[in-house]
Amino acid sequence: MSNDPLLQPYQLKHLTLRNRIMTTSHEPAYPEDGMPKDRYRAYHQERAKAGIALTMTAGSAAVSKDSPPVFNNILAYKDEVVPWIRNLTDACHEHGAAVMIQLTHLGRRTRWDKGDWLPAVAPSHEREPAHRAFVKKLEDWDIERIITDYADAAERMQAGGMDGVELEVFGHLMDQFISPLTNTLEAPYGGSLENRMRFSMDVLRAIRKRVG
Repeated sequence: MSNDPLLQPYQLKHLTLRNRIMTTSHEPAYPEDGMPKDRYRAYHQERAKAGIALTMTAGSAAVSKDSPPVFNNILAYKDEVVPWIRNLTDACHEHGAAVMIQLTHLGRRTRWDKGDWLPAVAPSHEREPAHRAFVKKLEDWDIERIITDYADAAERMQAGGMDGVELEVFGHLMDQFISPLTNTLEAPYGGSLENRMRFSMDVLRAIRKRVG
């Protein structure tokens, strides 16, 4: 066995990685109808064959209908994604690689004319510089629903054989809650830093409660 530190096994909680080489989350824009079908599976399977320990999929998979992807991302809010995810994870596991997926809600970082044409939502009416959607300011029931959507998506990924999930923050809805420049809500989700962090922490707690 090599003494190279990069090639030593790594223990990540319950998961043993065969070395310390991984690919980070990115979106090759290969989904078909929002599903990671054969081309998407093959894209990650080849990395598993090459010997990496962990392949991170998606960049990022959408957890809610009102987070329509603008980069041909995986639709993690659909039940039909589970068997396609299972095909992908089985193929990578067969070659000894672990598989995880990045989940997100885009918040204002999307367009109004994608997906189901639902209004983009965010913790303020501030428009995102790149995509320029006119944003609906989140209400209590929107926040509660999206937290549940994260947990639902994580449960689907678990059912599909994923070894874990990663949550995208930068520029997306979680980040929009955290920054006072993009969060004009009142308590309990706006105002102090603790309040602005509450959405992210509530999502983490909901996922933990659902999938452990």
